[in-house]
Amino acid sequence: MVRTTRQTGRHATRADGGLTLVELLVVLAVAAVLLQAATLSFAAWLQRQHLLGVSAQFNADLQSLRAAAVTRHRILRLSFQDTPAGMCYLLHSGDVDACRCAADPQSEPQVRCMAGTELLRAALVPVSRRIRLQSNVASLRIDPRHGTVTPTGSIDVTTTDGSSALRHVVNILGRVRTCAPGPRFTGYSAC
Repeated sequence: MVRTTRQTGRHATRADGGLTLVELLVVLAVAAVLLQAATLSFAAWLQRQHLLGVSAQFNADLQSLRAAAVTRHRILRLSFQDTPAGMCYLLHSGDVDACRCAADPQSEPQVRCMAGTELLRAALVPVSRRIRLQSNVASLRIDPRHGTVTPTGSIDVTTTDGSSALRHVVNILGRVRTCAPGPRFTGYSAC
């Protein structure tokens, strides 16, 4: 709006082309809201990547255990043990309780096995990663003759807040089917 002053007859204009304090505060408020939304979205993406990494590592460990059982001509096991530091899974020979897992403060698995038991791998999914690994069986036994698995089982890899989850369903032939038990997970069919 242009005003005419009485004394000089000239038009009064704004001297500077800057922003008012109110305009600046509105821009800052909008930027803060967008930054918070981006931060939450990045955190969710990062958590999902952790979940996918743990899931892929578990699947690779299970497949390598099947291959090892067949090539070594020995019964091998995948055993699950819950510790205060997180879920530990062990790839070993022998009975179900032949190896025991405990975690030290640095979240490294400390494994003790009975004499005659061979430990192939120990993995710990620490609580600090905010990923939980749960199994409906204590141990999976791999038969060396055909690579079959008994008992069949399901292993869930979930975020601690429950926002994302993947389920590995192991059938008797040792094949693993991965699906999403909860909310839609892009790239995986629903369970």
